[in-house]
Amino acid sequence: MDEEVFAFGSFRLIPARRMLSEEGKPMRIGSRALDILAALLERAGETISKEELIARAWPDTVVEEAALRVHVAALRKTLGDGRAGKRYIANLSGRGYAFIAPVTRERALSATAAPTGMAEAGNLPALLTSVVGRDNVISRLVQQLLRRRFITIVGPGGIGKTTVAVAVADRARESYKDGAWFVGLASLSDPDLVPSAVGAALGVPPSGGDHTRALAAWLRDRTALLVLDNCEHLIGAIAALAEAILKAPRTPLFWPPPGNHCGPKASGFTASHRWIFRHKREPSCPPPRR
Repeated sequence: MDEEVFAFGSFRLIPARRMLSEEGKPMRIGSRALDILAALLERAGETISKEELIARAWPDTVVEEAALRVHVAALRKTLGDGRAGKRYIANLSGRGYAFIAPVTRERALSATAAPTGMAEAGNLPALLTSVVGRDNVISRLVQQLLRRRFITIVGPGGIGKTTVAVAVADRARESYKDGAWFVGLASLSDPDLVPSAVGAALGVPPSGGDHTRALAAWLRDRTALLVLDNCEHLIGAIAALAEAILKAPRTPLFWPPPGNHCGPKASGFTASHRWIFRHKREPSCPPPRR
């Protein structure tokens, strides 16, 4: 199946795979920044309001405009905007942002499989800031990955669960020969599309239209780490997919859902899966059953 590709300058973005590359080399980019870039490229030359971009990158979440500015700044830095005469994103005061560089839409064959046997396999986003005061948490989670295959990070919105998950995956990635993969699900609203979204991020084509079966089959003979981010609004579909993936023998899962809640209570996982590590347990959450 063909995939839509946006080409501009030396960059190519494949939204379906959530992959940005420069001169053929994959780049690390944050999930929010990638959503913002995709929105701008889809309507290149048009002004997109700040409200629209916030809704695209943070669906069903209330965030300050400052968060958008931070991620746009990170995106500009990634693209080298403003260096050597390059201009990609314009800030139209009081109106929003616009992608102003020439953009070409192309079609490319979808990947038949994610990279294997490569030191840099995977698509972890770059951390926007240094991680401060979380070394102990990160180290404990890395150690947990040696013994447990499913980890959930929960806590109030905005405390840095995604940052911790990405930092842990980055530190542990060398242990996974088939890569560490980040799947941002904040912008996905249809639960039925969860398996295809995860498959697209890994470059796994569906098998007879069954994305869940294709993912399980691809992962069965591989050693990979998956980070499923911002998925509390898709809890049922994510739980079903995670159960299928965990049947593959070598694939650990991170699950850092945002918001102030008690995690996947209705997911059907046993206590050992649901409460492997809790970044911050809320007082209203019941203790795990033994």
